[in-house]
Amino acid sequence: MTTPPMTMPRRTPALLPTLLLGAALALGACQTSGDGQPVSGNLLPADGESWQGATSKAVERAQLLARTPEEWEELWARVGEPAPHPLPAGRMAAALFLGTRDTAGFSVAIDSAVRKGEDLVIGYHEQVPGPAQAVAQMQTSPYAIRLLPTMDGRAVFKRVE
Repeated sequence: MTTPPMTMPRRTPALLPTLLLGAALALGACQTSGDGQPVSGNLLPADGESWQGATSKAVERAQLLARTPEEWEELWARVGEPAPHPLPAGRMAAALFLGTRDTAGFSVAIDSAVRKGEDLVIGYHEQVPGPAQAVAQMQTSPYAIRLLPTMDGRAVFKRVE
C-alpha cells in the first residue's frame, strides 16, 4: 500500500496582507448608513438605480431633474421608452442627455451628487471616442439617468474629468 505524497502548506505571499488591507480601507470608504445613504457626503445611494444608453430621442443636450411623477414620465419620453416603474417615493431622478452625435463611441455617466449650500452638484463624466478609435458611422444620442434621494435646491451639473 502506498501513501499519498505529503503536500506542503502554502505560504501566503507577503503582498496579500497589503492587498487585503487596501481592499478593507476602500470598502470602509464606501460605507453607507442604515438607510442606504453614503456616509462620505456623496448623496448617491449605494443601492441606487441607474440607466444609460446610446440611443434616446433627445436631439439637444439637456440636464434635468425629475421630482414628480409627471416629470419622471417626461424624462422617459425623452429616452423614447416607457418608464421602467413609477418614480419611487422619496426619490428623484437626475438625467443627462448629450444630444445627437454623428458616430458611436460617446457615453455619459452620473458619478456623484453632493450638497453645496443650497445647490445639489451632480458630477458626471463623458466618454468621447479618440481620433484613432474605430466607431460606427451612425447617429447616437447618449443619456444617463440616476435615482437620488429627494431634496430641494437647484441642480448644478458639473463635468468631472
